[in-house]
Amino acid sequence: MNFDPTQNRERVAWWLIFGVLGLIIAFILYSYVGTIVLGLFVYYATRPIYRRLSHRIQPRSLAAGLALGVLAFPGILLIAYTVFVGIQQLSELAGIDLRQYESSLGPYLQTILGQQNPQDAINQILSNPQQLTQYLNPQTASGVVTSAGGYLGAAASGLIHVFIALIIAFYLLRDDQKLSGWFSSQISGENSATHAYLTEVDTDLETIYFGNILNAFVVAIVAAITYTALDSIAPPEVGIPAAVLLGLLTGLGSLIPVVGMKIVYVPIGLYLAGRSLVTAPQSIWFPIVFLLVAAVIVDGVTELLLRPYISGRNLHVGLVLFAYILGPLLFGWYGLFLGPLLLVLLVHSARIILPDLLHGRELTPFATAADPIPDSNEKTSEDTTASDTVDTEPSETDSSTESPDGGE
Repeated sequence: MNFDPTQNRERVAWWLIFGVLGLIIAFILYSYVGTIVLGLFVYYATRPIYRRLSHRIQPRSLAAGLALGVLAFPGILLIAYTVFVGIQQLSELAGIDLRQYESSLGPYLQTILGQQNPQDAINQILSNPQQLTQYLNPQTASGVVTSAGGYLGAAASGLIHVFIALIIAFYLLRDDQKLSGWFSSQISGENSATHAYLTEVDTDLETIYFGNILNAFVVAIVAAITYTALDSIAPPEVGIPAAVLLGLLTGLGSLIPVVGMKIVYVPIGLYLAGRSLVTAPQSIWFPIVFLLVAAVIVDGVTELLLRPYISGRNLHVGLVLFAYILGPLLFGWYGLFLGPLLLVLLVHSARIILPDLLHGRELTPFATAADPIPDSNEKTSEDTTASDTVDTEPSETDSSTESPDGGE
């Protein structure tokens, strides 16, 4: 083979260029890892819906948009209905005679308002709002504006990240077939170990991420039933308002990283406790019971038992449980999505790639390692060994030869 110094220098230069580009892309991925992982979650959560729609709806862009809409529409509708109910509750509260609360709140309000009657003070403010300006000063106004600006900035930043995640999910839904075909033809063929590895990762990510959506529906049903049952035994003064609606919101809240469904049932418990202290202090036992039942049944049982089972049906339930617990603790809010992703990458690396590397064998597209900790309802070690021996023979129907996107 002839040695061409010029061509060799050109190849080295191009490898350096690609190395620099790779570092830049790695920096971008690191800077927006939460947004990118959220986009992957939305993509895998909506892909089963998109595939059903794409067979009936063209073009693919419309099918992808409808799939994202199907996922987002129930949440938007639920939030809109919640706002509507909240406005109704506030309207009813505005018409309540404050004298029924005066015995409980009077001492505190008089400390703030002086000796003036609280009801008279509120009526006076409503009749002449301009008198509030005497309590305002430049320092107070500056603090209010600064706080409001901080909250608005955080909200705007969050909306931008959500928008970017939706854009990532949209283009992955629309063009995943093209990306899969390009990778198979230009980078790694369908019979390669890399292709088999990515196929297994792709399949389990769809299972584990779509399982989050299924888990939210299960949580919503459990919460609605639990809240309704608790409302049936609640004292008349501290009944749970719109128990079914709050149960559905709890299911929606389970998709929120870190805080999860606590963002719903903890404020409910605090509201019930405040209402109990004001109207009927002897009924304070009910808010305590509500918080305990919600924490144990709605949050504890569904989060620790149902979510790992529903989301990780092809993986060890204990590993999935640790991924969901340690992910948010280590990485923050996006750890809820990054933890399972790292688990899937690690498990299939150990099954398909690592054994061949350790034994110095040629990389093959077949899993040569058995599951180190199989569940009790899975195959025995002898059956697993026998099936692995069979799987080492190439087959046209082997699942590892499917496209990385799981196929249509």
